[in-house]
Amino acid sequence: MAAQLWFDFSPTNGSVGHVQFCDGRSNAAARGALNRWRSWPSGVLILVGPSGCGKSHLAGLWSKTVQGQIISSTCIPQRLEGNIVVENVEQGLDEEGLFHLLNRAASGRARVLLVGRCGPQGWDVQLGDLASRLRAAELVRIDEPDDDVLSCILQKLCKDRMIKLTDKLIQYLVPRMERSSQGALQLVDALNARSLETSRPVNTALARLVLAEMAEKPELLCLMEDEASDSIETVQ
Repeated sequence: MAAQLWFDFSPTNGSVGHVQFCDGRSNAAARGALNRWRSWPSGVLILVGPSGCGKSHLAGLWSKTVQGQIISSTCIPQRLEGNIVVENVEQGLDEEGLFHLLNRAASGRARVLLVGRCGPQGWDVQLGDLASRLRAAELVRIDEPDDDVLSCILQKLCKDRMIKLTDKLIQYLVPRMERSSQGALQLVDALNARSLETSRPVNTALARLVLAEMAEKPELLCLMEDEASDSIETVQ
């Protein structure tokens, strides 16, 4: 039987990277693939999904589980040891470095997890042998968080801030919020700030006000996405 992932969650500090990973239908296939990491074809898995779906979070947990390290796709040293996560592969690729890394994986000396928003067809790979290796690799997708995942994230974030969030309020928020972990973090921080400023409880009326304010300033979510992506810890 393949070893199961053991998620070692650190105490929260308010960042998305430290929120306990929430299971759901949208990430079930990815969790299953990571759990059977010893049997990846040629030792490689490609994990793709939209921004905010939790792929970097899940990749970071996997890296910690297998004592791996997370590296940039634009500079891949040829003398790497151990299991490797290569992030943001669609943003630029050290093709020769990745080719050598995949050779190590194929020989059984490593497991390599490639993480990006799209699959190899969107990476503009020029090296033919590398393109062939990538086409042969298993690809698994994380979809946008489903309602169960978003509800779980909201509950955990509010618990960290000692905010009471009723089931009824969660049911109100989930279909109206930005459908990403960063969006949940932004929403909870805004609810908390408004509640403290106005000495009002976090209820439907306050939620309606905060959601309206956030809708008027969508650029804040882009800033939150950049900050949240920096919060994922690299395991060396």
